[in-house]
Amino acid sequence: MQKRLTAKGFHGVKVLVMDMLNLPFGSESFDAVIEKGTMDVLLVDSGDPWNPNPETVSKVNAMLKGVHRVLTPEGIFISISFGQPHFRRPLFEAAGFTWSMQWNTFGDGFHYFFYTLKKGSKKASFNQDRIEKEVNWNSTSLYQEHLDSENYLFQSHLADDNELEE
Repeated sequence: MQKRLTAKGFHGVKVLVMDMLNLPFGSESFDAVIEKGTMDVLLVDSGDPWNPNPETVSKVNAMLKGVHRVLTPEGIFISISFGQPHFRRPLFEAAGFTWSMQWNTFGDGFHYFFYTLKKGSKKASFNQDRIEKEVNWNSTSLYQEHLDSENYLFQSHLADDNELEE
């Protein structure tokens, strides 16, 4: 990648390959971090995308915490992924992250997503209650035999009863 960038005239860009779960850089070291497919690789063994296994979520959170830590106060994290926003949003909006999230969709037929997360500019979202907590995936079975009836609606957990009364 370094050779390709240099050949195209980008001499000030330094390409580094590191362990994404243990970034060896000091805090606030980078204005921008770009990942392409890294989260996809971590989530490939997650099982059900609506209910990923806890070990996978832990690894993704470790990667995101490292990226957040090494970004400057107004740094930008760019994530290019096949993961749809409804699967990525709970991860990006987990507790402790101060970035805002925007995305664009690209591709014909098989889409990919270009996420831009700007540190220090978090805005309230429809999912504000999740921001205050670690990602907490609710267990819902969506196998075909459960979808044949409407019982799956009663298995979905959207809020506790006391949350609905507030």
